[in-house]
Amino acid sequence: MPLELREADAERDFPALFRALFESYDNPPQSLVNVYFAPRGENEPAQEARLKEAADRFADWHANDPTSYWQKVVDTDSGKIVGGACWNVHSGNPFAQAHNLEITWLPDDGSREFASEFLRQYSVPRALVGQKPQVYLYIIFTIPAYRRKGVAQKFMSWGMDKADELGVEMFLDASPVGMPLYEANKFICLKENIIVPEANTPTPSGGWKRMESEVGTVRLYLMWRPINGNYIEGETKLPAEVE
Repeated sequence: MPLELREADAERDFPALFRALFESYDNPPQSLVNVYFAPRGENEPAQEARLKEAADRFADWHANDPTSYWQKVVDTDSGKIVGGACWNVHSGNPFAQAHNLEITWLPDDGSREFASEFLRQYSVPRALVGQKPQVYLYIIFTIPAYRRKGVAQKFMSWGMDKADELGVEMFLDASPVGMPLYEANKFICLKENIIVPEANTPTPSGGWKRMESEVGTVRLYLMWRPINGNYIEGETKLPAEVE
């Protein structure tokens, strides 16, 4: 079962990548996926439509974002994609321009408003400290059968090598599940981000309430790696806003 890290083929790989992503984020369940993807289907055709929408949308985002770099890890015995990662390699300030993301994948019943506020809160901590060139880990996953076999570390090693090559810092937003991987790679936790969207009306819509129930309170941790990974506790200067 030799495992090989490869660049993802945008024209061919996204359906298989997102099938693996859904499998990964369902075990254990990651509630924040309810923000990024259409509601779960009640039957197989609906689930396949959900998968196709996600794969097509992310492929389009990738094609129109020069900072986007998708990777896959392949079991070379079977050809199966067993993990994936998406990096954003920024040569400048990623927050220099406003990003007005149109949320089309959720019903227009209050769900989109919930997701918009969720994504706003998601971006706040990094926007405070990360207005500089950087390598950012946006997505990473490994299907359950291939965990603890070094798949995620292949992605992390590539990202750290790329950051060192460019002489830039690294950032990522970690879930509690992912924290051990990043801590093992000597990333520093800068800030806990507790995301709890609040409706701007005393009577939230049905869609808002549904999202509120499905997503719940999400805890993420803004993680940072200094240039070349040279962190010395008590000596290395942290990003100013979190000191």
